[in-house]
Amino acid sequence: MQYANNGDLQSYLENNFKNLTWNDKKKLAFQIADGLNYLHNENILHRDLHSKNIVIHENNAKITDFGISKNQNSLISTAYVGNFGVVAYMEPKRFIDPKFPYAKSSDIYSFGVLMWEISSGYPPFKENDNKIALAVSISNGAREITITGTPKEYENLYKKCWKREPEQRPTINEILDEFERMGFGNNVTSELVKDDDNLTSESVEYVNFSTDVRVDWNTV
Repeated sequence: MQYANNGDLQSYLENNFKNLTWNDKKKLAFQIADGLNYLHNENILHRDLHSKNIVIHENNAKITDFGISKNQNSLISTAYVGNFGVVAYMEPKRFIDPKFPYAKSSDIYSFGVLMWEISSGYPPFKENDNKIALAVSISNGAREITITGTPKEYENLYKKCWKREPEQRPTINEILDEFERMGFGNNVTSELVKDDDNLTSESVEYVNFSTDVRVDWNTV
């Protein structure tokens, strides 16, 4: 695996945010979208997009950690609320119904949260230590507030991505169309960081979560 000389996205934002222009932030978001486009075109769901799974190499964003990726066509829904450390990025429907099928729209939700994080410089709901209460709040529609100075087209896009109903979220192709209107296209290179250079929809294997946590609504 290629060494990422700027660390993960969360650390990169913490250390460099004050020096980033809005063009820099949009570029980072675009590169993540472009990497996600590759996966979705291969019918691969990442299923664990968050700022610790995006690495920065020479100031370019790359998607990593395919340990729980899965071919959408062979995906078997499992009860999953997962690691509550990254609950803010997760498909809200699965907090209520663990059998809700994970889909490309779930990755899109996570991407919308990442867009917000890039706009703010810090993780979503970082002051909320009660992850179960946060899951309840998000499933009821709670979202982070817009950061002052965020360009309207950028704000509108991430708000579309994190809509409560999956069918109302844009596809990755529609997202890339929006970035093209912002001035980003194929001239900006994005990459996937992977252990296997021959990553395909057949080669991505599912690995069970070490923590399989469900929300018990009777105790919340």
